[in-house]
Amino acid sequence: MTCYGLSLATAPTSEPVTLAEAKKHCEIGAEVNHHDEHLERLIQAARVYVENFTGRQIVTATWDLYADSWPTDSLAIHLPKGPIQSVSSITYVDEAGATQTWSSANYSLSSSREPAVVRLAYQATWPAYRFQPDAIRVRFVAGYGAATTVPQAIKHAVLLLVGGWFLNREIETTNNLRWMQSAENLLLQYRYGDEWTNYGSMAYGVGA
Repeated sequence: MTCYGLSLATAPTSEPVTLAEAKKHCEIGAEVNHHDEHLERLIQAARVYVENFTGRQIVTATWDLYADSWPTDSLAIHLPKGPIQSVSSITYVDEAGATQTWSSANYSLSSSREPAVVRLAYQATWPAYRFQPDAIRVRFVAGYGAATTVPQAIKHAVLLLVGGWFLNREIETTNNLRWMQSAENLLLQYRYGDEWTNYGSMAYGVGA
C-alpha cells in the first residue's frame, strides 16, 4: 500500500447550495418547512458524493496529508483535494523523535497546475527525519472558497442529486438513475485524477 494518508482537520462551514436553492429546485414552496431537515441532509450527502466523485474539495476546508517519508524520486509533494489555496505548515519528526515545523522559506507551492505541488526552494533539501508512520504532515487549505464561488456546474450537479434523492427515496430503477448520470456527466470535467497517479510507488514508496 502507498505510504500516505489524509485527515480532515477543519470541515467546511457551509454547503455549496443553500436550503432555499434546494427547495426551489425541488419545487417546494419557501413557506413549506417540514422537509427542511431532510433536504439539509441530502445537500450534505450530495456534496460528499461530489467530492468523492471528483476528488476535489468543494467549499473551503483544511486537510492534513501524512506521509512516512519525503519523496524519493522527485522534488515535489503532490497535494490532493484541489483546488489548493495555501499550505499552512509542514511538520516532521526529526531523528531524535521531536516534532519540528519546517520553515516555509525551504519550499514553495505551485497551485497553477493540478495536482498542485509543494517544491523545494532553490538549493534546499528535505530535512533528516525519523522513518516511522506519519513522520511528515502537510497541512493545506483546499476548496473553491465560499458557496458563491463554487462553479455553477458543480452546484447544479449537487441540486440534481438532491432532487433525485428527494423524489426517489428508496426504489432505484434505470429511469430514476438518469438524473444521477446527468450529475456525473457534469462532474467529469472536474475529476482531479486518481490517487495512484499522484502517490504511486515511485513517489512515496510501497510498503508490504
